[in-house]
Amino acid sequence: MRLWARIALGFLLLVGPLGALFVLGGLEAARRYHQEIVQSQYRDLAKNLLDMAPDLSPKGGGLDALAHELAMANPGVEVYLLDPGGRVVGASVPMDAIRRKEIPLGPLRTFARGQGPRPLLGADPKRTGGRQAFSAARLPDGGWLYVLLSDRRLDSVAAAVEQSTVLRLALSLAGGLLLLAALLAAAIAFFLTRRTDALARAMAAFDPESGPLPPAPKRIRDEVDALAARFAELARRVRGLLASERAADRHRRELLAGVSHDLRTPLAVLAGTLEALQSARLSPEEQARYLAAAENQVARLSRMIDALFTLARLEAGAWPFAPEPLRLDELAQDVVLEWRPRLAAKGLALAFDPAPHPVVVRGEPGLLERVLLNLLENALAHTPAGSWVRVEVGEGKKGAFLAVADGGEGIPPEVQGRIFEPRFGQRTGLGLAIAAAVARLHGGGLEVESAPGKGSRFLLWLPENP
Repeated sequence: MRLWARIALGFLLLVGPLGALFVLGGLEAARRYHQEIVQSQYRDLAKNLLDMAPDLSPKGGGLDALAHELAMANPGVEVYLLDPGGRVVGASVPMDAIRRKEIPLGPLRTFARGQGPRPLLGADPKRTGGRQAFSAARLPDGGWLYVLLSDRRLDSVAAAVEQSTVLRLALSLAGGLLLLAALLAAAIAFFLTRRTDALARAMAAFDPESGPLPPAPKRIRDEVDALAARFAELARRVRGLLASERAADRHRRELLAGVSHDLRTPLAVLAGTLEALQSARLSPEEQARYLAAAENQVARLSRMIDALFTLARLEAGAWPFAPEPLRLDELAQDVVLEWRPRLAAKGLALAFDPAPHPVVVRGEPGLLERVLLNLLENALAHTPAGSWVRVEVGEGKKGAFLAVADGGEGIPPEVQGRIFEPRFGQRTGLGLAIAAAVARLHGGGLEVESAPGKGSRFLLWLPENP
């Protein structure tokens, strides 16, 4: 069953019984109102009848003549003679039709005192459970003249409806209104669920790989629009995640291809060196030279594998990151003092340009030192002898920064956006990719400013320690 049909059915199941209760309550109220009007109108009927037939008594006659007159005037009125204990001793109806031989006198005494609510109902001698509006008057000898006023044809709802044109019209009107309410409920439910059906179709048609994205609603009017907006956002995220996953998979394949190529060279050199060492015709000097070459290739392999595992742990979020407040200018100064002789041996002048005041950041000293070492290694590899390298520490718009500038060959503009990828040609290796991953881990970033023939400037910026 469709959702709109279920909503309409639920509305009918709620309104139908309530409507029936309302109709039944209205009919009962009408019957009670009729009894109240009759009792108020004929309140003194029993007293007047007693005045017309003063000889009425539980022990005497006179009731037959009075019953005949009442039957002519109002056939719905019944008269009973009660003894002082409430026992029926005479009636305007045949005595064999009486089912209740004794009438409770409490309502009669309340009526005689003029108290109690209206209508005040008394027991019906002809029915064991019936109650009717009445008039009553006390007889001189202590008994009661008990007059039932209501027409029994109006006692039940069905009979009241059958006898009343107004009630039949009211019930027909109520049925028509109920049918109209059902139609309106179905129409409203269909209108309300139309947008949910459209959203369900959009969800079923959405392809995470391709195709148009579901549009977001222009404005949020209700929960359905909120759900549609949430689905549109989720669809965009799914599409973006799939695109990122495809890009990451492509980068992994490129990385594996590049690492395989890089590993193949030192392994080939190492294999050739070991093969040469097996020759017995090598002199001690040649053996020492081959052993040194083998050691260099082993160290190169070790550095490559270490860089690969470091990058994998950083990108997977598995690095045990434990930041602490540190002086960025002091860390840079220590590295500069250590590397200045090494760069001088390569014919490069290493300068240090610190900030005029301490620069404090929150980070992991080992990782930040590795970033600076990687940037210096990159400058050393791509700066010719006789040029210069400069390390800078300061504060800018984005926070604290650590920069390494060089007078090297520079980087073409078309490849500057790719040099921080895990594998990009043979120029950068994994050093810049590791530096970029460390920057992201610290909540910062790594940027490059370069032009062919004019050198490069790598800028690491970090949030300052609060």
